[in-house]
Amino acid sequence: MIVSSDRIPQQRGHCGTIRKLVSQGPARLVHLFVENAEKHYHKKTTEYYYVLNGTGQVSLDDNIQPIKKGDVIKIEPGVKHRAIEGEELLEILVIEVPPAIGDSYIVNE
Repeated sequence: MIVSSDRIPQQRGHCGTIRKLVSQGPARLVHLFVENAEKHYHKKTTEYYYVLNGTGQVSLDDNIQPIKKGDVIKIEPGVKHRAIEGEELLEILVIEVPPAIGDSYIVNE
C-alpha cells in the first residue's frame, strides 16, 4: 500500500504540527514539524527521531544536545524529552515502538 503524505491531514500535536503517516501496527510513524514542543515522556514507548531537515536541540532528562539533518536520537521509556527548534525549521520523522497512543504524559514544570 502506498499513500501520498500530501493526502494526510496536518494537525497540531504536543510537539508541533504532525502528520500521522502510519498509525496501525507494531509501530507508528509521524512526520513532525517542531514548534513549541512540550516536555513529555512515555511509560512504554521507545521513540526514534530521524532529523529530516533543519537544526535545533533535543532535551533528554534536561541534558540538551544540538541536533541536525541526518541525526538519529533514541528515546527510551521514562526519559523526559522534547525537541527544540532552532533558526531553521526542524523537521523530524518520529518512529514510535509500540505506538504512543495513550502513552504520552506532559511534564508540568
